[in-house]
Amino acid sequence: MDASSSRERSVRAGAFAGVAGFATFLVIHAVWILPIWFIAPIGTLIAAAGGGAVGAAYAELLPHLPRRPWTAIALAATVGVVLLPAVVISELRGPTYAMGPEGGGSLVVPETEAVTTFVLGLLVTATSVGAALGWLIARSRRAAGMMAMAALVFAIGPGHNIPLLGGTPAVAKELVILAAVVGVSSAVLVEGHAWLVGRLPGVDQPAGPK
Repeated sequence: MDASSSRERSVRAGAFAGVAGFATFLVIHAVWILPIWFIAPIGTLIAAAGGGAVGAAYAELLPHLPRRPWTAIALAATVGVVLLPAVVISELRGPTYAMGPEGGGSLVVPETEAVTTFVLGLLVTATSVGAALGWLIARSRRAAGMMAMAALVFAIGPGHNIPLLGGTPAVAKELVILAAVVGVSSAVLVEGHAWLVGRLPGVDQPAGPK
């Protein structure tokens, strides 16, 4: 299979993974916090588009990732490293948003400060770390660019509450939900791509370090 075909399948698998991760988020949020099914239509479209961007980055990293079944674990760990600095910064900085028991709340800092925290503490940090990881793993500008875009997608999507909830009791729930979304989407991306290229579970992929 040529590189373009493999990349196309990665993007398609990424779209499926994005939807699966979003569905996981909705279910956990409904059971543990409160139902927000009304965002499902637009959220599904956004999740599919964002997942496609993550799939494009996966195509660049795949030859350098461990073979299945460790691929999904390595991918999830990579996403965790991308978001970890933002989590640490938000915890050290303290609360930005006071959340009530039903999910509502209000800012406890000026709006400009909240925006700055979101942009610099999350978006810029995640994008920079993503680009660095792409370069370190695949040693190419293309991989660095794709990983920067994928990191931005994860920051805006599953990680959007990180700078808001840091330093509050709600951060524990946020991290559990985030871990579940990342785990599910990583597994669906890896196995979905393997299925699309005609591989069965338990059969090694030709790509990956030996």
